[in-house]
Amino acid sequence: MGLQTAYEILGGKKALADALGVCVRSLNHKLNADRGVSNLDLFVTARTLETRAAKMLQHAAKLRAVLADTPLESAQR
Repeated sequence: MGLQTAYEILGGKKALADALGVCVRSLNHKLNADRGVSNLDLFVTARTLETRAAKMLQHAAKLRAVLADTPLESAQR
């Protein structure tokens, strides 16, 4: 379940498979419990999500900075 949520957040199975260094087919086996999920898989997935979150927070801060420089009437449109 954790890997499924992760690939949804990352934008698809390919994004997670690329982060794990496997093909989508191998990821599907992990998702279906046909293959085990290692501690390294979980570590890499968590690290990838953290990196994505940091980028999102950084971008949100940039957008807020733009809003801070924008008159309130323009920002509400």
